[in-house]
Amino acid sequence: MLTESLRRLNRYREIASVFVKYGFGYVLEEVGLFHILSIKDRMKAEVKNGNTQEAGYRIRCMLEELGPAFVKLGQLLSIRTDMLPEEIVKELELLQDQVPPVPIEEIKAKIQQEFSKPVEEIFDSFNEDCIAAASIGQVHEAVLPTGESVMVKIQRPGIKHIVHTDLEILRDIARLIEQRYDWARYYNITDMVEELSESIRRELDYTEEARNTDIVQQQFEDDDSIKVPVVYHDYSTSQILTLEKVEGIKLNELDNIVAGKEEKEMIADLLVRAFVTQILKEGLFHGDPHPGNILYIPEQKQLVFIDFGQVGRLSASMRYDAASMLIGIMQEDTHKIVKSIFRMAYVPSDIDEQHFYDHVDGIRMAIGHTSNKGQSLGFTVRELFAAAQEHKILLPKELTMVGKALITIEGIISEIDPDLDMIELAKPYGERIMRDRYDPVKLGKRMWDKAEDLSDTITNIPNQVEDVLDQAAKGDLKFEISLSEINRILHKFDRISNQVSFSLTLLAFSIVVLGLIVGATFGNNTVLTSVPAIEIGFVIAFGMFLWIIYSILKSGRF
Repeated sequence: MLTESLRRLNRYREIASVFVKYGFGYVLEEVGLFHILSIKDRMKAEVKNGNTQEAGYRIRCMLEELGPAFVKLGQLLSIRTDMLPEEIVKELELLQDQVPPVPIEEIKAKIQQEFSKPVEEIFDSFNEDCIAAASIGQVHEAVLPTGESVMVKIQRPGIKHIVHTDLEILRDIARLIEQRYDWARYYNITDMVEELSESIRRELDYTEEARNTDIVQQQFEDDDSIKVPVVYHDYSTSQILTLEKVEGIKLNELDNIVAGKEEKEMIADLLVRAFVTQILKEGLFHGDPHPGNILYIPEQKQLVFIDFGQVGRLSASMRYDAASMLIGIMQEDTHKIVKSIFRMAYVPSDIDEQHFYDHVDGIRMAIGHTSNKGQSLGFTVRELFAAAQEHKILLPKELTMVGKALITIEGIISEIDPDLDMIELAKPYGERIMRDRYDPVKLGKRMWDKAEDLSDTITNIPNQVEDVLDQAAKGDLKFEISLSEINRILHKFDRISNQVSFSLTLLAFSIVVLGLIVGATFGNNTVLTSVPAIEIGFVIAFGMFLWIIYSILKSGRF
């Protein structure tokens, strides 16, 4: 019964979505069915009413005005094409974290509070005009007593308290939404807010950013074409970060230097190489690579990466699987893509694997037929994430950040030169990864590591069995059952109860028949026996018997 109701509700939603698709969302409002739509379809209804760009623009402006926590939430949602209409997603991609600067008196007071001495005693000179202001911090130029020109990033006074308050409010809102809407529980809104909270907490700690900057600098210490500013730790705290000053051009301003096609292709290749190195080789990568965080120095033909407040981290096994997925995309290999996703993600036990495979295969076929050059990888990654969500496959948040970074990088490459295709740029690096992967020495090392893991697993089996038996003896053994497993158990209970009912009914009917035989054999002629009570009882019992049997067989659970 429950399954039938869910099936009917899902069909209702499918029909309602088609109504919206063709511009008849107002009909659903009139008949009171608008509430069954998902948030994505409700927004699509706004789109069909001609409010597409206006709705997206209003959402973007609202988030920017609400501050850093809400801006980061919008950026997190900007890759959720499975959840939001494409028109809204495009507006969220334009989110800017820019606010009026804090008065210089407050900035100087903040520096003095952190270092316990005035600005004049810390820096040889300090420019009171800020060169960049965001919702969490702002940047000023300065010169150290040793003569180095630096950029000083100062956290806005009181911003930590504001952000923590906003995050608490977002948690409350997420819980309320999940209590009210099925789609919110489906998309795990509370988990999304928790992921956001963890990211912002790290961004508020400049010590963490300094550490990330040092790590990425080491990644490229032997590569003269990639530069990461030096951190001056003696002039940095958890709320102040002092970095080497680097003069460069933002990537979205390359046309101002009239860069030629060959130079633009070289810049794009550098960008792809840098991120392939960070994501697939080193496992720590820039989590927010928008054009303002990547500079180009024409004289040295050098890319500069700045602002490592947000970084992504991948374990060795996830790097291996992420590389397999990206190589599968490049090679248009559906089997490799699906296999790598299954290894990285949580896959529900009741998934229709063939349906998911066919879905991914359709996305793979779209790669070769897309008419928008330079957009194929971003399109593919987004569609794969949407397909995973549709089949209730839970992707790790690290992989989500990889997708966000790749989509952003591809957008930058498209701005540099619309004719460039990121898949074609990345193929040589993918082929190099495959050659390294099957290098006999590395292959042998991986096999040895797996053999050691298997040995440890086999060694631990007796202890694990003993622990399970001990818990069972104490009555502490617990089982976790998914919703689909509960349905199967209830179905089995129905079958057992129906079989018991059938047996009892058959037994009761047999007793009635036996009574008829005994009555017919030993009955006496009285007034009562002259009434055909036995025959009437037999007819009633037989009718009930047939009705019960019919009901059991009709349920299909016998």
